Amino acid sequence: MMPSPKTWLEPFSQRFKSGLATALATAFVGWMAWQFQANEWLTRTSYDLLFLFLPLKTPHEVVIVYQDERSYDLLQQKRFARWDRRWHAKLIDTLRAEQARGVVFDILFDDPSDDAAEDSEFARALAVHGKTILAGSLEIDQTSGTPFKQYQLPFDHLRTNAWGWGLGTVDCDDDNTVRMIFGAMDEHPGLPWKTLELMQATPPGIRPDLFSGWMRYYGPSGTLPKVSYADAVLPEGTPPGFFRDKIVFVGARLQTGAYRDTRDYFRHPMNLGSGEFIPGVEVHATAFLNLLHKEWLRKIPDTWEVVLLLMAGVAAGYLLVLFRPWAALAMSVGFALALGGTVVALLWSAHAWFSWLVTLLVQLPVALSGSVLFHFMRLHTEKLLLKDSLSQHLDPARVQQLLRNPDLRKRGGDHVTISIMFSDIAHFSKISGRMHTEDLIKLLNQYFETSLNIVHEQQGTVIKLLGDSIFAIWNAPVDQSDHPQKACATALQLRDALASFNTSQGRLPLRTRIGLHTGLAFVGNVGSSVRFDYTAIGESVNLASRLEGLNKYLGTDILASRDIQKSVEGRVVSRMVGYFRLQGFDRVVEVHELIGGLDQAEATRSWRESFAEALHQFHCRNFTAAEAGFRRTLELRPDDQPSQYYLRQIEHYRKHPPHEDWAGEIELQEK
Repeated sequence: MMPSPKTWLEPFSQRFKSGLATALATAFVGWMAWQFQANEWLTRTSYDLLFLFLPLKTPHEVVIVYQDERSYDLLQQKRFARWDRRWHAKLIDTLRAEQARGVVFDILFDDPSDDAAEDSEFARALAVHGKTILAGSLEIDQTSGTPFKQYQLPFDHLRTNAWGWGLGTVDCDDDNTVRMIFGAMDEHPGLPWKTLELMQATPPGIRPDLFSGWMRYYGPSGTLPKVSYADAVLPEGTPPGFFRDKIVFVGARLQTGAYRDTRDYFRHPMNLGSGEFIPGVEVHATAFLNLLHKEWLRKIPDTWEVVLLLMAGVAAGYLLVLFRPWAALAMSVGFALALGGTVVALLWSAHAWFSWLVTLLVQLPVALSGSVLFHFMRLHTEKLLLKDSLSQHLDPARVQQLLRNPDLRKRGGDHVTISIMFSDIAHFSKISGRMHTEDLIKLLNQYFETSLNIVHEQQGTVIKLLGDSIFAIWNAPVDQSDHPQKACATALQLRDALASFNTSQGRLPLRTRIGLHTGLAFVGNVGSSVRFDYTAIGESVNLASRLEGLNKYLGTDILASRDIQKSVEGRVVSRMVGYFRLQGFDRVVEVHELIGGLDQAEATRSWRESFAEALHQFHCRNFTAAEAGFRRTLELRPDDQPSQYYLRQIEHYRKHPPHEDWAGEIELQEK
């Protein structure tokens, strides 16, 4: 919803200040992204995606003659060896007869062939045609710290008979993609520029050594007119006039690679997803056409690009805060469409572009987040005022519930999947028998103060305090997608907090036992119309309670069913402690002990793995191996109570072997 006119005219209002802050933050983050990503991922991808907006085109000024697999076979040339240069002479003679305007070889002829007659025939054809260009190469070695340039030129006999030569170098990024047109090095121009010079078509006022243009590809690899080398030289391989008035580029295109051409393949912005490559000769032909038609892409100067990004950041950052989140999201979509329109307009009208993904992927999300944060903080402030009012009369936990769901006050409820925690103090009856009543009550008050704060911090709902026990649930009355993780985190924090609590209270040390389970339960108000009693009942609740009681048999602190433990697997260190048939349950429950955070993984790994192997042997009835494994675990962890428990079980089963269909479960009837 659009703000009222009054809001627009309040320059020092909260909305204005938040909008200004978001605008500055959006502009700054955009500038930082541009500063550290220039010529890297955002810039390169901005360039690559331009070809989604450019129409496909097939220029007809050039033809590419490929030394392909078919040519090797038909002309009987050996793989990975130089060609018989008489075929090149034959090609030039054919092209001269066809009245081709020029011939450009993207093939390096830097040394003589073994047969001088081949070179003489090739040199003759070069001279007779009169408009032929050969390729040189440039290698830069930076291993010594100082760049060392080494040129390889066509050898003298051929170079002096050709019209000229140019560097077959390409400007390749580190992802092996050619995005920019190579200009010149040490006054030696690249092949495209030398070809322009041959045609007397070099753009006026443009120097190759100062050129900074980006490739305008006309389509995927293979778009430009092409023909197999064999078809170009063999009779009736091409129709009459096929090469008339064309500039013919000659180079390799092989699956297996050709002699000295195995690295002359590059990634193509329009084929990045397909894994196809573009041969170097097609790169040179494309660059030549770009220069001939003045169609290369121009990246706007850095200064103007920064200005555009700052303006976009300020506009998006300020305007989106003026709208509610859903409206701001719709406006962001409109902003993105307008950005796309600007990109297309610049591209089509001036062949210009900029790093537009900085705005789309960085600035717009920041601006939208600012809008969401502003409205969240505003609503949060309003809710805090209401909460402060209600907190004067209600328990803080109930205040949160009532604020989020006023329907809780109605009788009845629903079946909900919840996470359940039962905890009690180990040996509490012995502790209470040794303390004066007033001291005991004070100790319990301190204990519950510490414990309930932890439950509330993890957004749990405390259902009841039963003597020294706590019954809490998650995912009700409010939906919580991560409720199993919150319940497990509460259990670990509660156990660890008791260490500090025992140190501070100075009386008898307390130890808590906790049972955890996730399952379906009936949750709601089961009280009367005048008595609010929000609770949870059902088999899942009973199971969590039984797991809490199982701790005293295994000597553990936190036991969890597999239903809840699997939600924290990989986030919390735990171990399986067995299969149990608990009192009142027909099904067997897989039980795990929660040990601690991932920082304890390495320190506990040896004895956990030893215990797991011993437990596996126990389940397989290999009691001798299991006994050895549990004793090995006790050597690694002398106070491991579950290992001692299983040693007692092994002793029992040796005297009273389990039934034939026994699969390792322990039937536990609690007293």
